[in-house]
Amino acid sequence: MKKRYITIILTVLAALLFAGCADGEEDYDETTIRISRSGKVSENIVESFDKDYYDINELTSEFGDSVSKYNESIGSDEIKLKKIDLRDSKVYVDLDFNTPSDYEEFIGESLFVGTISDAYDNGYTMDVVLKGIEDGDKIGKVQIMGMKDRDIIILSEHARIRSFRDIAYVSANVDVIGSKEARVLSESDGLAYLILK
Repeated sequence: MKKRYITIILTVLAALLFAGCADGEEDYDETTIRISRSGKVSENIVESFDKDYYDINELTSEFGDSVSKYNESIGSDEIKLKKIDLRDSKVYVDLDFNTPSDYEEFIGESLFVGTISDAYDNGYTMDVVLKGIEDGDKIGKVQIMGMKDRDIIILSEHARIRSFRDIAYVSANVDVIGSKEARVLSESDGLAYLILK
């Protein structure tokens, strides 16, 4: 069911690889997921759109229909399609999600945002080794669970992530690129973990 609403879109774009976008007027160059303090999620996507048989009007219609169907099934507007633009043989898509659960259901990728304690209660066992950003120290499950009230972001999508607070620890498949920004490495498998300060 997770991929039910995006299947048509992925069919239209089957041969494409996702890259993404950032905020505002910037030109996006990779998929960017932004997490707000309130838990809302925004995803900005840019993809190559350079084949003659690609149709921006068809893509816009499919995205719009998928978002509408999802919202109708929930009974409220949990997802907003902000815009779809075509520039320089690339398509730019901006989506807003009211919750990480809406993101998971629509996109079909894992995304958890909350405390470590809540993550554990939701089945994330914390059997991982994380590295400290400042000192490079490695910590495991015992130390992680000792920070149970700290916020954590857990995701599966290979994307750039912008958090609402500075990042303190990350898993090995995450490359930190700023105090609040990191990238889940495209060649990695499994979930990515980011503990916030």
